[in-house]
Amino acid sequence: MVFIITLAVLTAGVLFLRIFKEITSGSSCCGTGEKVPKKIKVKDKDISHYPCRYRLHVEGMVCSACAVRVENMLNSTNGIWAKADLSVKDVTVFSKEKRDRDFFVEALKSSTYTITEFEEEK
Repeated sequence: MVFIITLAVLTAGVLFLRIFKEITSGSSCCGTGEKVPKKIKVKDKDISHYPCRYRLHVEGMVCSACAVRVENMLNSTNGIWAKADLSVKDVTVFSKEKRDRDFFVEALKSSTYTITEFEEEK
C-alpha cells in the first residue's frame, strides 16, 4: 500500500513539474513551440495624435502570443498603434493617417491571420 501511495505522489509530482515548466517557459499555446514574442512598444501614446480609428476582426488569434504577433505586425508600421483584444478577436488600430482595408490585409499577408471584418470608427 505504501508503494502505491509513493508511486502516486511521484507521478503527480512529475506531472505538476511538466505543467509548471510549460506554463513558465513562455511557449505559445498554438503548438508551434515558439516563444512568446517581445511586444513592440509604440513610442507615441498620445491618442490625440491618432485621428483615425479602425476595428479589425482577426481570425486565427487563439492565444496571447498570437495577439502580440498581430499587434507587432501592425505596430511596426510608423504612425500605427494597435491593441488586440483576444477575447473577441478584435484589434483596435489608431492611425495618424487614413488607411483602407487593403493596407491592413497587406500588413498581415505574411501570417496565418485573416481580417474578416473591417470597420472605420468615428
